Amino acid sequence: MAQLWIVTGAASGIGAAVTQRVRGQGHDVLALDVNDEAGTALVTEHGAEYLHCDVSRQDHWAEVVSRVQQIGTPTHIHLNAGIQIAPPEAPMEAYRFEALELERYRLMMGVNVDGVVFGLQALLPLLQPGASIVVTASLAGITPYAVDPLYAMSKHAVVGLVRSLAEPLARREITINALCPGGIDTNIIPHAQRTDKAIFMTADHVAEEVQTLMDAQKTGKTWAKVAQEKPLFIVRAPGDKG
Repeated sequence: MAQLWIVTGAASGIGAAVTQRVRGQGHDVLALDVNDEAGTALVTEHGAEYLHCDVSRQDHWAEVVSRVQQIGTPTHIHLNAGIQIAPPEAPMEAYRFEALELERYRLMMGVNVDGVVFGLQALLPLLQPGASIVVTASLAGITPYAVDPLYAMSKHAVVGLVRSLAEPLARREITINALCPGGIDTNIIPHAQRTDKAIFMTADHVAEEVQTLMDAQKTGKTWAKVAQEKPLFIVRAPGDKG
């Protein structure tokens, strides 16, 4: 069956790895990002389609919907775009709660939370039974993360949304799951954390896990990935026995 994937944060990291992997299997991809140079280079190399999209803006999502209606029915949605509270070159002190800068806070919440909310709001009406959604959360969405508490807050919000949407989406035969990986070798990792002892998963490996979750029969689950050599496992919400 023909697949049409929509991937946010597609110009780098996990999103780029997912785009490359899916295109290599012959599926169509609409890659969304704000980094036009990297996004254009990605799709030029791999044959996907690129569209500039600030995921925190509903008007940009309206443009995505218009384009999707021209090219087909989405089957797989990967809401992946994410950033931390400070840029990677910042010192670790900049990630602390007391160092909060309003502009950066609004930016992070716009990408990490609004990007998921507005993406679902825009795309859910387009989906047919059998569609799959994977949201990139983080281990910081299910455990404390003292390094960047506000990032942890944003990812906890995403996990709560995924869990809470499972039942209504199941009635439409649509699955939604949250992937919660530990450290990944992407460009949002603080430079100060890149020490000789630090071990990061590769974006390619996590892309493989994204595809695994797209095919999962379970829905509304929080899937933890603590290390590349360890399998995915579900961290259940209280009362979840399904």
